[in-house]
Amino acid sequence: MQLAIAVDRSFRFVEDEATAADQDDEAEEDLLAMSRSFDLLELVEDELLMDLPVAPRHEACPEPVKMSVADVAFEAAGAERENPFAVLGRLKTEK
Repeated sequence: MQLAIAVDRSFRFVEDEATAADQDDEAEEDLLAMSRSFDLLELVEDELLMDLPVAPRHEACPEPVKMSVADVAFEAAGAERENPFAVLGRLKTEK
C-alpha cells in the first residue's frame, strides 16, 4: 500500500532539558535540548513514524470485504466429516 506522508513541524533548540520543560507550555513549536550527539536522521525517522496511521487502510477497498462471520464452506466441510468418536468406537469393535 502506498501512503503519502507530509509532516510539517517546527522545532526550536534550547540550552538544556530544564529550559525545554520550563518553556514547553508557552511555546508553539517543539523544543529540543541542544546536544553534541543530536541525530537529525533519527528525529526525521521518529516524526515520519509518528505520522503513520496505526492501521493503514485504503480510501476505497479494491475488493469488497466479506462481512459475514459464518462460512458456508466451513460448515459444509464439518458436516461431511465423520464424528471422531464414532471412528474410535469402530476401531475398538473391529479388534
